[in-house]
Parts: sequence; C-alpha cells; structure tokens
Amino acid sequence: MALEEIKTKFGGKWKLDRSENFEEFLKEMGVNFAIRKMAGLSKPEQEVRVEDGSVVICIKAGFWNKESKIKLEEEYEEDRDGVKMKCFAKYENGQLIVDGKPIDKTDFKPQHVVREIINDEMVMRIVVGDNYLTCTRVFKRLPQ
Repeated sequence: MALEEIKTKFGGKWKLDRSENFEEFLKEMGVNFAIRKMAGLSKPEQEVRVEDGSVVICIKAGFWNKESKIKLEEEYEEDRDGVKMKCFAKYENGQLIVDGKPIDKTDFKPQHVVREIINDEMVMRIVVGDNYLTCTRVFKRLPQ
C-alpha cells in the first residue's frame, strides 16, 4: 500500500529548482571548498521509482551520481561517499523518511532526510549533526 502511494506521489524524474543552506550543509559534512562550490552550481536530477518491493532513488549531478535501493521498515547499510552508513527508511504521513548513522567514521555526521510533495514540488529536507543544521532542496517534476 505504501509503495503504491510512493509510486503515485513521488514516481518520476525531478530537477532541482532551488536550495536553502546547501553550502552550509556540505561544510557541516566536511566537504572541501572546491567541491562545495561545484556542487552548489549543479542542478541535479532525482528519479524515484518502485521496483521489486523497494524504493529506488537515482541522483544524477554530472560529476556525482548515486543510486539508493530502499526497503521500507528494514535496516540496511549504504555507502555514502566512502562512508558506511546504517540506514532505516519509513513512509508516514505522506513523507519518505530516511535516517542514516555512520558506522565506520566517527567524524561523519548522522543525517535525517525527509522527502514530501508540497504544491506539486518534491521538497527534500536534510537535517545533519548535533546542531540540527537543516538544508532544504526543492525539485520540480520533469515532463514524462
């Protein structure tokens, strides 16, 4: 049931329209200056689809591409830029929520990512670290 709702609401391709606090988020994550500037100029696309009982999220940013395969309500491990993370995803109140905690790097910060649809836009909020820095990224759906 949740997977069908995710497919209907989130399914398809999305392109970044605007961001708030993205450079601050990258800085908090320890990303170097040059990569922060490059990342800030990119307009990544996200594709969300449901296949084989999983939510698949593909992010393409030119110089950086990533695919995540998420099983709801199950703990899983994922590599994020060379850091192994223990993650847990759930879908509630129309929000796709993924929490990730570093396993093997103590200087890498935990992340809380929430995706939801607001006014036909996919709003992605990323909360990171002990000071709860929040980055908001807003995506517009691309025509199919």
